[in-house]
Amino acid sequence: MNNSLEWNLEDIFKNEEELENSINNLYDLIKKIKQSKGKLSSGVDEIYNCYKNLEKALEIHEKIYGFAMLKYHKDMSNQESIKLYKKIEALTTEFSEAESFISPEVSKIDNEKLEEYLKDSRMKEYEKVIRDIMKEKKHILSEEVEEVLAKYSEIFSASENTYDIFTNTEFDFPSIKDENGNELKMNSALFSEYLMNKNENIRKQAFESMYSLYKKHINTITELYLSRVKQRVISSKLRNYESSLDLATNNDDSNVKVYETLLEEVNKNLYLNHEYIKLKAELLKKDKVNMYDVYVNTLDVEDKKIEYDEAKQTVLDALAPMGEEYVNMLKHAFDNNWLDVYTKENKMGGAYSMGIHTVHPFVLLNFVNSSRDVSTIAHELGHSMHSYYASKNQNVINANYTIMVAEVASTVNEILLANYLIKKENDNKKKMALINEQLDTIRATLIRQAMFAEFEKEVHSKIELGESLTSDNLNEIYFNLVKKYFGDYAIVNDEIKYEWARIPHFYSCFYVYKYSTGITSAIVIASKILSGEEGYVKKYIDMLSKGDSEDSLSLLKSVEVDLENPNTYEIAFEYFKKNLDELKNLIKN
Repeated sequence: MNNSLEWNLEDIFKNEEELENSINNLYDLIKKIKQSKGKLSSGVDEIYNCYKNLEKALEIHEKIYGFAMLKYHKDMSNQESIKLYKKIEALTTEFSEAESFISPEVSKIDNEKLEEYLKDSRMKEYEKVIRDIMKEKKHILSEEVEEVLAKYSEIFSASENTYDIFTNTEFDFPSIKDENGNELKMNSALFSEYLMNKNENIRKQAFESMYSLYKKHINTITELYLSRVKQRVISSKLRNYESSLDLATNNDDSNVKVYETLLEEVNKNLYLNHEYIKLKAELLKKDKVNMYDVYVNTLDVEDKKIEYDEAKQTVLDALAPMGEEYVNMLKHAFDNNWLDVYTKENKMGGAYSMGIHTVHPFVLLNFVNSSRDVSTIAHELGHSMHSYYASKNQNVINANYTIMVAEVASTVNEILLANYLIKKENDNKKKMALINEQLDTIRATLIRQAMFAEFEKEVHSKIELGESLTSDNLNEIYFNLVKKYFGDYAIVNDEIKYEWARIPHFYSCFYVYKYSTGITSAIVIASKILSGEEGYVKKYIDMLSKGDSEDSLSLLKSVEVDLENPNTYEIAFEYFKKNLDELKNLIKN
Protein backbone atom coordinates (compact mmCIF):
# COMPACT_ATOMS: atom_id res chain seq x y z
CA MET A 1 0.00 0.00 0.00
CA ASN A 2 1.24 3.45 -0.94
CA ASN A 3 1.99 5.26 2.35
CA SER A 4 0.84 8.57 0.84
CA LEU A 5 -2.66 7.06 0.67
CA GLU A 6 -2.82 6.42 4.42
CA TRP A 7 -2.86 8.79 7.38
CA ASN A 8 0.47 9.70 8.89
CA LEU A 9 -0.49 9.89 12.55
CA GLU A 10 3.00 11.17 13.35
CA ASP A 11 1.62 14.53 12.21
CA ILE A 12 -0.20 14.49 15.56
CA PHE A 13 2.38 12.77 17.78
CA LYS A 14 5.80 11.69 16.55
CA ASN A 15 6.11 9.01 19.21
CA GLU A 16 4.53 7.57 22.35
CA GLU A 17 6.53 9.96 24.53
CA GLU A 18 4.88 12.98 22.87
CA LEU A 19 1.46 11.41 23.42
CA GLU A 20 2.17 10.70 27.09
CA ASN A 21 3.54 14.24 27.60
CA SER A 22 0.36 15.67 26.12
CA ILE A 23 -1.78 13.46 28.35
CA ASN A 24 0.19 14.71 31.38
CA ASN A 25 -0.16 18.32 30.19
CA LEU A 26 -3.90 17.83 29.89
CA TYR A 27 -4.06 16.49 33.45
CA ASP A 28 -2.13 19.60 34.63
CA LEU A 29 -4.59 21.88 32.84
CA ILE A 30 -7.53 19.96 34.28
CA LYS A 31 -6.12 20.70 37.76
CA LYS A 32 -5.80 24.40 36.90
CA ILE A 33 -9.36 24.51 35.57
CA LYS A 34 -10.64 22.91 38.78
CA GLN A 35 -8.87 25.63 40.79
CA SER A 36 -11.18 28.22 39.19
CA LYS A 37 -14.25 26.51 40.58
CA GLY A 38 -16.30 28.88 42.73
CA LYS A 39 -14.21 31.91 41.71
CA LEU A 40 -15.58 32.96 38.29
CA SER A 41 -17.68 35.76 39.72
CA SER A 42 -14.71 37.25 41.58
CA GLY A 43 -13.39 39.25 38.62
CA VAL A 44 -12.45 39.32 34.95
CA ASP A 45 -8.94 37.95 35.60
CA GLU A 46 -10.31 34.73 37.08
CA ILE A 47 -12.82 34.10 34.30
CA TYR A 48 -10.25 34.95 31.62
CA ASN A 49 -7.65 32.57 33.12
CA CYS A 50 -10.25 29.81 33.36
CA TYR A 51 -11.23 30.15 29.70
CA LYS A 52 -7.62 30.44 28.60
CA ASN A 53 -6.81 27.18 30.42
CA LEU A 54 -9.91 25.61 28.91
CA GLU A 55 -8.79 26.69 25.44
CA LYS A 56 -5.33 25.15 25.96
CA ALA A 57 -6.89 21.97 27.33
CA LEU A 58 -9.30 21.68 24.38
CA GLU A 59 -6.41 22.01 21.92
CA ILE A 60 -4.47 19.23 23.62
CA HIS A 61 -7.54 17.04 24.08
CA GLU A 62 -8.46 17.39 20.40
CA LYS A 63 -5.04 16.02 19.47
CA ILE A 64 -5.14 13.18 21.99
CA TYR A 65 -8.70 12.12 21.20
CA GLY A 66 -8.15 12.52 17.45
CA PHE A 67 -5.01 10.37 17.57
CA ALA A 68 -6.74 7.62 19.55
CA MET A 69 -9.87 7.59 17.38
CA LEU A 70 -8.00 7.62 14.06
CA LYS A 71 -5.66 4.84 15.22
CA TYR A 72 -8.66 2.79 16.34
CA HIS A 73 -10.57 3.37 13.10
CA LYS A 74 -7.64 2.19 10.97
CA ASP A 75 -8.07 -1.26 12.52
CA MET A 76 -11.03 -1.73 14.88
CA SER A 77 -9.85 -5.24 15.83
CA ASN A 78 -6.41 -4.10 17.09
CA GLN A 79 -6.44 -4.64 20.84
CA GLU A 80 -3.79 -2.00 21.60
CA SER A 81 -5.78 0.60 19.66
CA ILE A 82 -8.99 -0.39 21.45
CA LYS A 83 -7.20 -0.12 24.81
CA LEU A 84 -5.86 3.36 23.97
CA TYR A 85 -9.25 4.54 22.69
CA LYS A 86 -10.99 3.36 25.88
CA LYS A 87 -8.29 5.05 27.98
CA ILE A 88 -8.81 8.34 26.15
CA GLU A 89 -12.59 8.00 26.42
CA ALA A 90 -12.15 7.77 30.19
CA LEU A 91 -9.84 10.81 30.13
CA THR A 92 -12.45 12.65 28.06
CA THR A 93 -15.04 11.91 30.74
CA GLU A 94 -12.68 13.20 33.43
CA PHE A 95 -12.04 16.37 31.41
CA SER A 96 -15.77 16.81 30.86
CA GLU A 97 -16.39 16.47 34.59
CA ALA A 98 -13.64 18.95 35.42
CA GLU A 99 -14.96 21.71 33.19
CA SER A 100 -18.67 20.97 33.81
CA PHE A 101 -18.86 23.70 36.48
CA ILE A 102 -17.95 26.51 34.08
CA SER A 103 -21.26 27.03 32.26
CA PRO A 104 -23.42 26.65 35.39
CA GLU A 105 -21.17 29.05 37.32
CA VAL A 106 -21.14 31.63 34.51
CA SER A 107 -24.92 31.30 34.24
CA LYS A 108 -25.24 32.37 37.90
CA ILE A 109 -23.35 35.60 37.29
CA ASP A 110 -25.59 38.59 36.76
CA ASN A 111 -25.81 39.61 33.10
CA GLU A 112 -24.78 43.15 34.00
CA LYS A 113 -21.57 41.84 35.53
CA LEU A 114 -20.92 39.62 32.49
CA GLU A 115 -21.33 42.63 30.22
CA GLU A 116 -18.65 44.38 32.26
CA TYR A 117 -16.36 41.37 31.86
CA LEU A 118 -16.90 41.42 28.10
CA LYS A 119 -15.65 44.99 27.87
CA ASP A 120 -12.15 43.69 28.66
CA SER A 121 -10.30 43.24 25.34
CA ARG A 122 -8.89 39.86 26.49
CA MET A 123 -12.41 38.47 26.62
CA LYS A 124 -13.15 39.17 22.96
CA GLU A 125 -12.27 35.63 21.88
CA TYR A 126 -14.63 34.15 24.49
CA GLU A 127 -17.55 36.51 23.90
CA LYS A 128 -19.56 34.10 21.73
CA VAL A 129 -19.43 31.25 24.25
CA ILE A 130 -20.38 33.53 27.14
CA ARG A 131 -23.24 35.12 25.21
CA ASP A 132 -24.49 31.63 24.37
CA ILE A 133 -24.53 30.84 28.10
CA MET A 134 -26.40 34.06 28.79
CA LYS A 135 -28.96 33.09 26.16
CA GLU A 136 -29.30 29.50 27.40
CA LYS A 137 -29.37 30.16 31.15
CA LYS A 138 -32.69 28.39 31.65
CA HIS A 139 -31.26 25.17 30.18
CA ILE A 140 -28.15 25.02 32.38
CA LEU A 141 -28.71 23.01 35.54
CA SER A 142 -27.20 23.26 38.99
CA GLU A 143 -23.51 22.58 39.39
CA GLU A 144 -24.23 19.29 41.17
CA VAL A 145 -26.57 18.02 38.45
CA GLU A 146 -24.18 19.08 35.67
CA GLU A 147 -21.40 17.16 37.41
CA VAL A 148 -23.57 14.04 37.68
CA LEU A 149 -24.53 14.26 34.00
CA ALA A 150 -20.87 14.67 33.06
CA LYS A 151 -20.05 11.48 35.01
CA TYR A 152 -22.69 9.64 32.98
CA SER A 153 -21.51 10.96 29.60
CA GLU A 154 -19.55 7.80 28.79
CA ILE A 155 -22.57 5.62 29.59
CA PHE A 156 -24.82 7.81 27.44
CA SER A 157 -22.64 7.04 24.42
CA ALA A 158 -22.62 3.28 25.14
CA SER A 159 -25.54 2.43 22.83
CA GLU A 160 -23.87 4.18 19.89
CA ASN A 161 -20.48 2.57 20.61
CA THR A 162 -22.08 -0.85 20.95
CA TYR A 163 -23.99 -0.39 17.69
CA ASP A 164 -20.80 0.65 15.85
CA ILE A 165 -18.79 -2.33 17.11
CA PHE A 166 -21.68 -4.75 16.55
CA THR A 167 -22.40 -3.73 12.94
CA ASN A 168 -18.81 -3.04 11.88
CA THR A 169 -16.95 -6.02 13.31
CA GLU A 170 -19.53 -8.72 14.05
CA PHE A 171 -21.71 -8.62 10.94
CA ASP A 172 -20.71 -11.18 8.35
CA PHE A 173 -22.97 -10.63 5.35
CA PRO A 174 -23.89 -13.60 3.14
CA SER A 175 -21.88 -13.46 -0.10
CA ILE A 176 -23.61 -12.97 -3.44
CA LYS A 177 -22.94 -14.33 -6.94
CA ASP A 178 -22.31 -12.63 -10.25
CA GLU A 179 -23.94 -13.64 -13.55
CA ASN A 180 -21.31 -16.38 -14.02
CA GLY A 181 -21.88 -17.89 -10.60
CA ASN A 182 -18.67 -16.46 -9.13
CA GLU A 183 -18.85 -15.57 -5.45
CA LEU A 184 -18.73 -11.85 -4.63
CA LYS A 185 -17.78 -10.47 -1.22
CA MET A 186 -20.51 -8.46 0.48
CA ASN A 187 -20.00 -5.72 3.06
CA SER A 188 -21.35 -2.28 3.92
CA ALA A 189 -18.76 -0.47 1.81
CA LEU A 190 -19.59 -2.51 -1.30
CA PHE A 191 -23.36 -2.38 -0.81
CA SER A 192 -23.93 0.94 -2.54
CA GLU A 193 -21.75 -0.16 -5.46
CA TYR A 194 -23.81 -3.31 -5.93
CA LEU A 195 -27.05 -1.30 -5.82
CA MET A 196 -25.79 0.66 -8.82
CA ASN A 197 -24.94 -2.50 -10.79
CA LYS A 198 -26.80 -2.94 -14.10
CA ASN A 199 -27.50 -6.58 -13.26
CA GLU A 200 -30.83 -6.70 -11.44
CA ASN A 201 -30.03 -10.04 -9.85
CA ILE A 202 -26.87 -8.62 -8.25
CA ARG A 203 -28.83 -5.65 -6.92
CA LYS A 204 -31.52 -7.96 -5.53
CA GLN A 205 -28.99 -10.32 -3.91
CA ALA A 206 -27.09 -7.43 -2.30
CA PHE A 207 -30.34 -5.95 -1.02
CA GLU A 208 -31.45 -9.25 0.50
CA SER A 209 -27.98 -10.00 1.91
CA MET A 210 -27.78 -6.60 3.57
CA TYR A 211 -31.16 -6.74 5.28
CA SER A 212 -31.02 -10.43 6.23
CA LEU A 213 -28.67 -9.64 9.13
CA TYR A 214 -30.57 -6.53 10.21
CA LYS A 215 -33.77 -8.60 10.24
CA LYS A 216 -32.03 -11.27 12.32
CA HIS A 217 -30.76 -8.73 14.88
CA ILE A 218 -33.61 -6.21 14.70
CA ASN A 219 -34.69 -6.63 18.35
CA THR A 220 -31.17 -6.00 19.66
CA ILE A 221 -30.74 -2.94 17.43
CA THR A 222 -34.18 -1.67 18.47
CA GLU A 223 -33.17 -1.75 22.13
CA LEU A 224 -29.91 0.06 21.38
CA TYR A 225 -31.69 2.77 19.39
CA LEU A 226 -34.59 3.28 21.78
CA SER A 227 -32.21 3.57 24.74
CA ARG A 228 -30.49 6.40 22.87
CA VAL A 229 -33.81 8.12 22.12
CA LYS A 230 -34.96 7.81 25.74
CA GLN A 231 -31.68 9.26 26.97
CA ARG A 232 -32.19 12.32 24.75
CA VAL A 233 -35.83 12.69 25.78
CA ILE A 234 -34.86 12.60 29.47
CA SER A 235 -32.03 15.10 28.88
CA SER A 236 -34.37 17.50 27.10
CA LYS A 237 -36.85 17.40 30.00
CA LEU A 238 -34.11 17.84 32.60
CA ARG A 239 -32.80 20.86 30.72
CA ASN A 240 -36.22 22.48 30.32
CA TYR A 241 -36.49 22.15 26.56
CA GLU A 242 -39.89 21.72 24.98
CA SER A 243 -38.78 18.50 23.32
CA SER A 244 -35.71 16.51 22.27
CA LEU A 245 -36.08 18.19 18.87
CA ASP A 246 -35.96 21.61 20.55
CA LEU A 247 -32.78 20.56 22.39
CA ALA A 248 -31.13 19.28 19.21
CA THR A 249 -31.96 22.27 17.02
CA ASN A 250 -30.87 24.70 19.76
CA ASN A 251 -27.54 22.88 19.95
CA ASP A 252 -27.22 23.31 16.19
CA ASP A 253 -27.78 27.08 16.37
CA SER A 254 -30.98 26.25 14.54
CA ASN A 255 -34.58 26.01 15.69
CA VAL A 256 -37.70 23.86 15.41
CA LYS A 257 -39.10 26.23 12.77
CA VAL A 258 -36.24 25.34 10.40
CA TYR A 259 -36.89 21.61 10.93
CA GLU A 260 -40.63 21.91 10.42
CA THR A 261 -40.30 24.24 7.42
CA LEU A 262 -37.99 21.70 5.79
CA LEU A 263 -40.45 18.82 6.30
CA GLU A 264 -43.42 20.90 5.15
CA GLU A 265 -41.66 21.98 1.96
CA VAL A 266 -40.37 18.48 1.19
CA ASN A 267 -43.84 17.00 1.66
CA LYS A 268 -45.30 19.72 -0.55
CA ASN A 269 -42.86 18.78 -3.30
CA LEU A 270 -42.95 14.98 -3.01
CA TYR A 271 -44.68 14.87 -6.39
CA LEU A 272 -41.26 15.61 -7.93
CA ASN A 273 -39.80 12.52 -6.29
CA HIS A 274 -42.77 10.49 -7.51
CA GLU A 275 -42.24 11.91 -10.99
CA TYR A 276 -38.59 10.94 -10.86
CA ILE A 277 -39.42 7.39 -9.69
CA LYS A 278 -41.93 7.12 -12.55
CA LEU A 279 -39.21 8.14 -15.04
CA LYS A 280 -36.83 5.58 -13.52
CA ALA A 281 -39.50 2.87 -13.95
CA GLU A 282 -39.92 3.84 -17.61
CA LEU A 283 -36.18 3.74 -18.21
CA LEU A 284 -35.99 0.30 -16.59
CA LYS A 285 -38.94 -0.75 -18.78
CA LYS A 286 -40.90 -1.66 -15.68
CA ASP A 287 -44.33 -0.71 -14.41
CA LYS A 288 -42.81 -0.05 -11.00
CA VAL A 289 -39.32 0.02 -9.48
CA ASN A 290 -38.16 -2.13 -6.60
CA MET A 291 -36.30 -0.58 -3.70
CA TYR A 292 -33.10 -2.18 -5.00
CA ASP A 293 -33.59 -0.42 -8.36
CA VAL A 294 -33.60 3.10 -6.97
CA TYR A 295 -29.86 3.76 -7.17
CA VAL A 296 -28.99 2.19 -10.51
CA ASN A 297 -28.18 4.81 -13.14
CA THR A 298 -30.33 3.45 -15.96
CA LEU A 299 -28.71 5.83 -18.44
CA ASP A 300 -25.09 4.99 -17.72
CA VAL A 301 -23.49 3.32 -20.72
CA GLU A 302 -21.05 1.30 -18.63
CA ASP A 303 -20.29 0.40 -15.05
CA LYS A 304 -17.40 2.83 -14.94
CA LYS A 305 -14.46 2.23 -12.65
CA ILE A 306 -12.27 5.17 -11.75
CA GLU A 307 -8.70 5.18 -10.48
CA TYR A 308 -7.86 7.28 -7.44
CA ASP A 309 -5.47 9.62 -9.29
CA GLU A 310 -8.18 10.41 -11.84
CA ALA A 311 -10.71 10.98 -9.06
CA LYS A 312 -8.28 13.34 -7.35
CA GLN A 313 -7.68 15.43 -10.49
CA THR A 314 -11.39 15.60 -11.25
CA VAL A 315 -12.06 17.04 -7.79
CA LEU A 316 -9.30 19.65 -8.22
CA ASP A 317 -10.65 20.72 -11.63
CA ALA A 318 -14.27 20.82 -10.47
CA LEU A 319 -13.48 23.03 -7.48
CA ALA A 320 -11.44 25.54 -9.52
CA PRO A 321 -14.25 28.17 -9.23
CA MET A 322 -13.36 28.33 -5.51
CA GLY A 323 -10.12 30.09 -6.40
CA GLU A 324 -6.38 29.42 -6.43
CA GLU A 325 -5.81 29.48 -2.65
CA TYR A 326 -8.57 26.92 -2.04
CA VAL A 327 -7.35 24.58 -4.80
CA ASN A 328 -3.72 24.80 -3.64
CA MET A 329 -4.77 23.71 -0.16
CA LEU A 330 -6.62 20.76 -1.67
CA LYS A 331 -3.42 19.76 -3.47
CA HIS A 332 -1.56 20.04 -0.18
CA ALA A 333 -4.15 17.78 1.48
CA PHE A 334 -3.78 15.11 -1.22
CA ASP A 335 0.02 15.23 -1.07
CA ASN A 336 0.40 15.28 2.71
CA ASN A 337 -1.55 12.31 4.09
CA TRP A 338 -4.77 14.04 5.02
CA LEU A 339 -6.67 11.10 3.49
CA ASP A 340 -6.79 7.39 4.34
CA VAL A 341 -8.09 6.12 1.02
CA TYR A 342 -8.79 2.43 0.53
CA THR A 343 -11.18 0.05 2.26
CA LYS A 344 -9.40 -2.56 4.42
CA GLU A 345 -10.46 -5.37 6.72
CA ASN A 346 -11.60 -4.09 10.15
CA LYS A 347 -11.24 -0.47 9.05
CA MET A 348 -14.10 1.82 10.08
CA GLY A 349 -16.77 1.91 7.38
CA GLY A 350 -18.15 4.99 5.67
CA ALA A 351 -16.39 8.33 5.34
CA TYR A 352 -15.75 11.38 7.49
CA SER A 353 -13.49 14.37 8.01
CA MET A 354 -12.06 15.10 11.44
CA GLY A 355 -10.44 18.44 12.08
CA ILE A 356 -7.63 18.66 14.65
CA HIS A 357 -7.10 22.32 15.44
CA THR A 358 -3.33 22.58 15.79
CA VAL A 359 -2.55 19.91 13.17
CA HIS A 360 -4.81 19.54 10.10
CA PRO A 361 -7.99 17.70 9.13
CA PHE A 362 -7.96 13.93 8.55
CA VAL A 363 -10.30 12.29 6.01
CA LEU A 364 -11.47 8.68 6.21
CA LEU A 365 -12.49 7.13 2.88
CA ASN A 366 -13.37 3.62 1.79
CA PHE A 367 -12.46 4.02 -1.89
CA VAL A 368 -13.75 1.18 -4.10
CA ASN A 369 -13.12 2.78 -7.53
CA SER A 370 -16.74 3.86 -7.92
CA SER A 371 -17.70 7.14 -9.60
CA ARG A 372 -19.65 7.89 -6.42
CA ASP A 373 -16.34 7.89 -4.55
CA VAL A 374 -15.36 11.06 -6.44
CA SER A 375 -18.35 12.83 -4.93
CA THR A 376 -17.44 11.46 -1.49
CA ILE A 377 -13.92 12.90 -1.81
CA ALA A 378 -15.28 16.32 -2.79
CA HIS A 379 -17.81 16.15 0.05
CA GLU A 380 -15.34 15.24 2.79
CA LEU A 381 -12.80 17.79 1.58
CA GLY A 382 -15.53 20.40 1.91
CA HIS A 383 -15.60 19.58 5.62
CA SER A 384 -11.80 19.60 5.70
CA MET A 385 -11.47 23.01 4.07
CA HIS A 386 -14.08 24.39 6.44
CA SER A 387 -12.01 23.07 9.35
CA TYR A 388 -8.84 24.45 7.79
CA TYR A 389 -10.22 27.98 7.34
CA ALA A 390 -11.96 28.02 10.72
CA SER A 391 -8.85 26.75 12.57
CA LYS A 392 -6.66 29.24 10.76
CA ASN A 393 -8.84 32.18 11.80
CA GLN A 394 -10.41 31.18 15.13
CA ASN A 395 -9.34 29.75 18.47
CA VAL A 396 -10.30 26.13 19.20
CA ILE A 397 -13.49 27.19 21.00
CA ASN A 398 -14.79 29.25 18.08
CA ALA A 399 -13.42 27.01 15.33
CA ASN A 400 -15.70 24.07 16.11
CA TYR A 401 -18.65 25.11 13.97
CA THR A 402 -22.01 23.38 14.20
CA ILE A 403 -22.97 20.59 11.80
CA MET A 404 -25.71 22.92 10.56
CA VAL A 405 -23.07 24.89 8.68
CA ALA A 406 -20.61 22.02 8.11
CA GLU A 407 -22.94 20.12 5.80
CA VAL A 408 -23.22 23.23 3.66
CA ALA A 409 -19.49 23.35 2.96
CA SER A 410 -19.35 19.68 2.00
CA THR A 411 -22.42 19.78 -0.22
CA VAL A 412 -21.38 22.96 -2.06
CA ASN A 413 -18.41 20.91 -3.27
CA GLU A 414 -20.71 18.11 -4.44
CA ILE A 415 -22.87 20.53 -6.44
CA LEU A 416 -19.81 22.16 -8.02
CA LEU A 417 -18.51 18.72 -8.99
CA ALA A 418 -21.82 17.66 -10.54
CA ASN A 419 -22.11 20.85 -12.58
CA TYR A 420 -18.50 20.54 -13.77
CA LEU A 421 -19.01 16.97 -14.98
CA ILE A 422 -22.27 17.77 -16.77
CA LYS A 423 -20.93 20.92 -18.41
CA LYS A 424 -17.77 19.31 -19.82
CA GLU A 425 -19.59 16.25 -21.22
CA ASN A 426 -20.37 16.41 -24.96
CA ASP A 427 -21.77 12.92 -25.40
CA ASN A 428 -25.55 13.17 -24.88
CA LYS A 429 -25.84 9.67 -23.42
CA LYS A 430 -23.13 10.38 -20.88
CA LYS A 431 -24.61 13.80 -20.14
CA MET A 432 -27.97 12.16 -19.43
CA ALA A 433 -26.22 9.72 -17.08
CA LEU A 434 -24.55 12.59 -15.21
CA ILE A 435 -27.78 14.57 -14.88
CA ASN A 436 -29.47 11.44 -13.62
CA GLU A 437 -26.63 10.99 -11.13
CA GLN A 438 -27.07 14.56 -9.88
CA LEU A 439 -30.81 14.00 -9.52
CA ASP A 440 -30.06 10.84 -7.55
CA THR A 441 -27.69 12.78 -5.29
CA ILE A 442 -30.18 15.58 -4.62
CA ARG A 443 -32.99 13.10 -4.11
CA ALA A 444 -30.90 11.00 -1.71
CA THR A 445 -29.59 14.03 0.21
CA LEU A 446 -32.57 16.37 0.28
CA ILE A 447 -35.59 14.06 0.05
CA ARG A 448 -34.32 10.79 1.57
CA GLN A 449 -32.65 12.53 4.52
CA ALA A 450 -35.89 14.46 5.12
CA MET A 451 -37.65 11.08 5.26
CA PHE A 452 -35.12 10.00 7.89
CA ALA A 453 -35.78 13.27 9.74
CA GLU A 454 -39.51 12.63 9.67
CA PHE A 455 -38.91 9.12 11.06
CA GLU A 456 -36.86 10.53 13.93
CA LYS A 457 -39.45 13.18 14.72
CA GLU A 458 -42.23 10.59 14.90
CA VAL A 459 -40.24 8.16 17.06
CA HIS A 460 -39.09 10.83 19.51
CA SER A 461 -42.61 12.29 19.71
CA LYS A 462 -44.10 8.90 20.58
CA ILE A 463 -41.49 8.28 23.29
CA GLU A 464 -42.16 11.77 24.69
CA LEU A 465 -45.85 10.88 24.88
CA GLY A 466 -44.96 7.80 26.94
CA GLU A 467 -45.64 5.20 24.26
CA SER A 468 -43.79 1.88 24.40
CA LEU A 469 -42.32 1.02 21.02
CA THR A 470 -41.21 -2.35 19.67
CA SER A 471 -39.23 -3.31 16.57
CA ASP A 472 -42.55 -3.93 14.81
CA ASN A 473 -43.65 -0.36 15.60
CA LEU A 474 -40.41 1.14 14.25
CA ASN A 475 -40.56 -1.05 11.16
CA GLU A 476 -44.15 0.04 10.48
CA ILE A 477 -43.39 3.75 10.93
CA TYR A 478 -40.48 3.48 8.52
CA PHE A 479 -42.34 1.32 5.99
CA ASN A 480 -45.24 3.80 5.80
CA LEU A 481 -42.88 6.71 5.28
CA VAL A 482 -41.14 4.90 2.42
CA LYS A 483 -44.52 4.32 0.76
CA LYS A 484 -45.41 8.02 1.09
CA TYR A 485 -42.06 9.31 -0.13
CA PHE A 486 -41.73 6.94 -3.12
CA GLY A 487 -45.31 6.99 -4.39
CA ASP A 488 -47.31 4.73 -6.68
CA TYR A 489 -44.50 3.82 -9.08
CA ALA A 490 -42.43 2.02 -6.41
CA ILE A 491 -42.73 -1.52 -5.07
CA VAL A 492 -41.98 -1.09 -1.38
CA ASN A 493 -40.21 -4.39 -0.72
CA ASP A 494 -40.73 -5.84 2.73
CA GLU A 495 -36.99 -5.80 3.53
CA ILE A 496 -36.89 -1.99 3.35
CA LYS A 497 -38.67 -1.76 6.69
CA TYR A 498 -35.35 -2.71 8.31
CA GLU A 499 -33.43 0.11 6.63
CA TRP A 500 -33.78 2.45 9.61
CA ALA A 501 -31.70 -0.05 11.62
CA ARG A 502 -28.61 0.48 9.44
CA ILE A 503 -28.55 4.29 9.74
CA PRO A 504 -25.80 5.08 12.31
CA HIS A 505 -26.64 8.79 12.25
CA PHE A 506 -29.86 8.06 14.16
CA TYR A 507 -27.67 7.68 17.26
CA SER A 508 -26.73 11.35 16.83
CA CYS A 509 -30.32 12.38 17.34
CA PHE A 510 -31.76 14.80 14.74
CA TYR A 511 -28.53 14.90 12.79
CA VAL A 512 -29.77 13.94 9.34
CA TYR A 513 -32.04 16.95 8.67
CA LYS A 514 -28.86 19.00 8.32
CA TYR A 515 -28.00 17.06 5.17
CA SER A 516 -31.31 18.29 3.72
CA THR A 517 -30.83 21.88 4.83
CA GLY A 518 -27.19 21.57 3.79
CA ILE A 519 -27.94 20.67 0.18
CA THR A 520 -30.69 23.29 0.04
CA SER A 521 -28.19 25.92 1.17
CA ALA A 522 -25.51 24.47 -1.11
CA ILE A 523 -27.68 24.76 -4.21
CA VAL A 524 -28.20 28.46 -3.51
CA ILE A 525 -24.51 29.06 -2.73
CA ALA A 526 -23.08 26.96 -5.58
CA SER A 527 -25.40 28.66 -8.07
CA LYS A 528 -24.02 32.03 -7.02
CA ILE A 529 -20.41 30.80 -7.22
CA LEU A 530 -20.97 29.32 -10.69
CA SER A 531 -22.68 32.48 -11.91
CA GLY A 532 -19.45 34.34 -11.14
CA GLU A 533 -21.21 36.84 -8.89
CA GLU A 534 -18.52 39.35 -7.99
CA GLY A 535 -17.07 38.98 -4.51
CA TYR A 536 -19.27 36.01 -3.63
CA VAL A 537 -16.47 33.41 -3.27
CA LYS A 538 -14.70 35.72 -0.82
CA LYS A 539 -17.96 36.21 1.07
CA TYR A 540 -18.40 32.44 1.24
CA ILE A 541 -14.82 31.76 2.41
CA ASP A 542 -15.26 34.52 5.01
CA MET A 543 -18.27 32.58 6.27
CA LEU A 544 -16.21 29.37 6.51
CA SER A 545 -13.43 31.29 8.28
CA LYS A 546 -15.80 32.47 11.01
CA GLY A 547 -16.24 28.92 12.32
CA ASP A 548 -18.63 29.16 15.27
CA SER A 549 -17.88 32.79 16.12
CA GLU A 550 -21.45 33.67 15.03
CA ASP A 551 -24.65 31.63 15.21
CA SER A 552 -25.25 29.29 12.26
CA LEU A 553 -28.43 30.83 10.87
CA SER A 554 -26.77 34.27 10.86
CA LEU A 555 -23.71 32.84 9.09
CA LEU A 556 -25.96 31.40 6.38
CA LYS A 557 -27.84 34.66 6.05
CA SER A 558 -24.47 36.35 5.43
CA VAL A 559 -24.31 34.34 2.18
CA GLU A 560 -27.98 35.01 1.37
CA VAL A 561 -29.50 31.74 2.64
CA ASP A 562 -32.52 31.93 5.00
CA LEU A 563 -33.57 28.46 6.21
CA GLU A 564 -36.70 29.70 7.98
CA ASN A 565 -38.06 30.94 4.66
CA PRO A 566 -40.01 28.41 2.51
CA ASN A 567 -38.76 30.20 -0.61
CA THR A 568 -35.23 28.92 0.05
CA TYR A 569 -36.44 25.34 -0.28
CA GLU A 570 -38.46 26.23 -3.35
CA ILE A 571 -35.21 27.31 -5.04
CA ALA A 572 -33.77 23.85 -4.33
CA PHE A 573 -36.81 22.07 -5.75
CA GLU A 574 -36.83 24.36 -8.78
CA TYR A 575 -33.22 23.33 -9.37
CA PHE A 576 -34.24 19.67 -9.07
CA LYS A 577 -37.15 20.21 -11.48
CA LYS A 578 -34.93 22.02 -13.98
CA ASN A 579 -32.54 19.05 -14.05
CA LEU A 580 -35.44 16.59 -14.29
CA ASP A 581 -36.95 18.51 -17.22
CA GLU A 582 -33.56 18.69 -18.96
CA LEU A 583 -33.14 14.94 -18.57
CA LYS A 584 -36.59 14.26 -20.00
CA ASN A 585 -35.83 16.49 -23.01
CA LEU A 586 -32.51 14.75 -23.68
CA ILE A 587 -34.21 11.35 -23.49
CA LYS A 588 -36.86 12.43 -26.02
CA ASN A 589 -34.24 13.76 -28.42
